[in-house]
Amino acid sequence: MNKKYLFGIVILIIVILLGFIIWKGKTNTHQTSNKTPKNQRAPLPKEVTITLTKNGFSPTQVTINVGSAVRWKNESGSQQTVNSDNYPTNQLHRELNFGVFNNNSSVVYIFSQPGMYGYHNQLNPKQKGKVIVIK
Repeated sequence: MNKKYLFGIVILIIVILLGFIIWKGKTNTHQTSNKTPKNQRAPLPKEVTITLTKNGFSPTQVTINVGSAVRWKNESGSQQTVNSDNYPTNQLHRELNFGVFNNNSSVVYIFSQPGMYGYHNQLNPKQKGKVIVIK
């Protein structure tokens, strides 16, 4: 008698669990939410590309919004740099001191503060550029 009673309880628990799983699945399919799902990434910032060729930066000046990114892409055929003004100390905006990067590679920076950010190629300081960041 105990085995039949225990078997009945186990069957009852299984039926309740299956009913709960089915009910939970149906309620989730009908729910709507304004929240971003946990597995969905926030949108990436807008990105502007500045190309570094053997002749310099192109374009030499860009204007972006706070939170946007700038990608400096090296297509010069050799190693180059992106460094903050003022040459040769590079101390004005230290966050722009990326150092040497290879041909066909790039460096990216997201600007979080408004301002004017001057930079140059340390290996050829006549090659200059400016990023203007607005709110």
